Amino acid sequence: MKPEKRPPRLTAAIVRRLATELESRRAGAGLRAFVMTAADIPEVAAMSATAFGEEALTAAKLRFYLERAHALAIGLRRRQTIVSYTLVELNRGQRRVYVVETCTRAGEQGRGHASWLRARMAAIAYRLGYRTQTTHVRLSNTAAQELNRRAGMVLVREIAEYYDDGETGLYLARPLTAADDA
Repeated sequence: MKPEKRPPRLTAAIVRRLATELESRRAGAGLRAFVMTAADIPEVAAMSATAFGEEALTAAKLRFYLERAHALAIGLRRRQTIVSYTLVELNRGQRRVYVVETCTRAGEQGRGHASWLRARMAAIAYRLGYRTQTTHVRLSNTAAQELNRRAGMVLVREIAEYYDDGETGLYLARPLTAADDA
């Protein structure tokens, strides 16, 4: 059996195609889906800082992800305001996407925005040729654990003292299949 080829590099043309396709999807009342660009970095960095404090993604880190074309972030807007986003790192060699961060504004939480984005991201990743999705989550972050459970992620292992403050990290994974692209 011939091994599957690596996913393509994330080029500007691919991102434009993904953006057009994503924008055509029904995201919910008053919401518009988008693919993150450099213009979105300040707002996303501010959201991350509010939600994650010292562990937040900085503007510099977001620029690094986007400019190196080894990451993809999608989100939802209500009018001009970003209400939710998810960012994944793309590992072409392993055909794996790593969920770096998913965040929803406090007033918008509990409405399914993050789940919708994670499902769209799984479909995009599968279509691009990725076959596994992974992430880490804090043992104390039960909301993130529940989101990941709903996204089909399962516990692979606990990693003692994974985080800088000594907290245990949970390593979660799931296969990406044709069903994700349905």
